[in-house]
Amino acid sequence: MTNHPLGDEIYAAYASGALSGPMRLLLDAQSAVNAEVARARQTVEAAAGVLLENEAPAEMAPNALSTLFDIIDTEEAGLGEAGPARFSARTGSATSRNAAQKAGQAIDELLDLPGSVRDLALARGGWSFAGPGVRTMPLMTEDGAKAELIRIEPGRGVPHHGHDGTEFTLVLTGGFSDGRASYGPGDVCMANPDTVHKPIADEGEVCIVLAVTDGPLAFTGALGWIQRALSR
Repeated sequence: MTNHPLGDEIYAAYASGALSGPMRLLLDAQSAVNAEVARARQTVEAAAGVLLENEAPAEMAPNALSTLFDIIDTEEAGLGEAGPARFSARTGSATSRNAAQKAGQAIDELLDLPGSVRDLALARGGWSFAGPGVRTMPLMTEDGAKAELIRIEPGRGVPHHGHDGTEFTLVLTGGFSDGRASYGPGDVCMANPDTVHKPIADEGEVCIVLAVTDGPLAFTGALGWIQRALSR
């Protein structure tokens, strides 16, 4: 299925706290980009809230409150106060000025992302090379699920690949086509083990997507041979 709406079942799982961190991140980001999805999620959450109010309250452990405070303290201690550095394009050599300009553009791209994704991305600190015109940035993993940003230059693409598990790809900026359909901001492309495709970014604008997977990609062709050889 293409342009896949996440649907009421996933929204209800979100409201009940049953979704993994990566899937919660994807749903938060899609709601920020797509107003229709935000309204649908709010409707399901309201219904889930009514059902929750009718549930019998569960007993809490005697140390539940102190445990919660310990978790909050640990999270806050790990955040730190150092933000991403900005460079001045007015000093240094031409090479330095060019690097500073690109660094500023990269920061601006991240600042334009939905808040939940932006904060994680800025804390990570940079992109990693994943192929000509393609960069990736891991954001979080939890219980086998993984969320990462993928940045694709206009006209470039991710190599032809299949999937060992399920992948949801949310377009945050720009757009791409994968031979099955075209996707723009707020659209979600779902791929499963039956899917083999090659996403290519639209011309004219950088495409940034949030990809959530529960299994590794399975590349075909020469890249597939290399992948299989390295995994032995």
